[in-house]
Amino acid sequence: MLVIDNGTTMAEQELFALMSAPAVPDLLRVADEPLTVKELSCRAGVPLSTAYREVKRLHEASLLEKTIMVDHSDGRHVSQYCRTFETMEVRVTDDGLRIELAG
Repeated sequence: MLVIDNGTTMAEQELFALMSAPAVPDLLRVADEPLTVKELSCRAGVPLSTAYREVKRLHEASLLEKTIMVDHSDGRHVSQYCRTFETMEVRVTDDGLRIELAG
């Protein structure tokens, strides 16, 4: 198991498989402020269906935080997502690989 510094525990293979999905680095890069999946998709230049799938996986892995915004003009609730970290560093240690998230 790999312990990520935000408190999440997951298998190393699971985290690296998640990070190796083609759209994930671009989605994480643009998720530096709360955005809807549609906004993330547009800014990252990835198809909307891919963005929905990967955002769900990133949220489940605690790499994206979900907030709910209420549109006061019509009362709709909109989900927004933002990175839970500023930087990600992979380190090779005597015990294996360690992912460090900061900020």
